[in-house]
Amino acid sequence: MYSYENAASGLKKMFTAQVGAIICVVLMMIPFIGLIGLVGVFVFAIMSLIGLNSAGKDIEGCKTAFTLTIVQIVVRVIGNLAGTGVFATVFSVVNDILALLIVRAVCLSVAEVMENLNRQDVADTGRSVWKINLGCYVVDIVLTIFAVIPVLGTVLAVAGSVVTVILSLVAGIMYIIFLSKSFKALEN
Repeated sequence: MYSYENAASGLKKMFTAQVGAIICVVLMMIPFIGLIGLVGVFVFAIMSLIGLNSAGKDIEGCKTAFTLTIVQIVVRVIGNLAGTGVFATVFSVVNDILALLIVRAVCLSVAEVMENLNRQDVADTGRSVWKINLGCYVVDIVLTIFAVIPVLGTVLAVAGSVVTVILSLVAGIMYIIFLSKSFKALEN
């Protein structure tokens, strides 16, 4: 039987980083503590990258997700430099597509490993997380494109973003649960 020590360690780091980043985002909203939260988000982002790289040593899809994450960081930086307007919209859509591909690579490749380990429950969770994220990202991409259209598009984008935020929160929590179940299954 294949050992998934790197994957277990990597997924555990990713889980810890996801939880830590959420806590830090909350800290960022508190006056005078916000800077600590900002630094924490950065540290946990690096921790998540390290975890993804580690998991990629055992799971090919995680290696792909690591590479896509590096590309996404570059796209995000260029997008931030682009300012506003059409170029910013294009970079935002590309960023969302990359994020979607990253979640897909992690969820489906880890789900496949879980299936091979006879952990169908965890595999099913991974596939559900992927499907919910797919829906969220598709809606987000459409709303980003609508936002470019004056008045009506902006109204639709704002109204739709409320729904997307709620669905994204659910998807994020499910992703954290999936990472937790996955690393625990691999540690056993």
